[in-house]
Amino acid sequence: MADLSEQLDEMLQEIGGVVNLTIEEREEITQAGADVLAKNLKQATKDAGHYNANREIGKMKHLADSVDVGNLDGTKADGSTAVGFTKKDANHARIARFLNDGTRRKTKDGKIVNVPGDSFIDNARDKSQNEVLEAQSKVLKKIQEKKWGSS
Repeated sequence: MADLSEQLDEMLQEIGGVVNLTIEEREEITQAGADVLAKNLKQATKDAGHYNANREIGKMKHLADSVDVGNLDGTKADGSTAVGFTKKDANHARIARFLNDGTRRKTKDGKIVNVPGDSFIDNARDKSQNEVLEAQSKVLKKIQEKKWGSS
């Protein structure tokens, strides 16, 4: 049995390995979670009725097909991975926000009416939390095993 000093040294080495992840290792971990969230967000968008399979796709993609994974434009690489709706062809991010949060609009007679949101993004994010953490945990475990050998 190892003495307390050896156990503490071993624990500090493990903690240091987790804290001292490279940007590439962080990206690998967050990418795993982002991929899970993106898949679930696409499905939630379809399930919420924000997808018409019969619509002819011209210049603008379906909202569910515009879920994007990657680094945010203009940000420094820090190992994080973002998930959201693209703004490239049509501002799907803005449309998704209105559908999720609700908005107001003017009727033909000039009245302002509230259009309630359905929280499909919030719900997808909440429902995906455990699955995202599980995917990230698996990747972290593989990275740790590479660093220290399997336990």
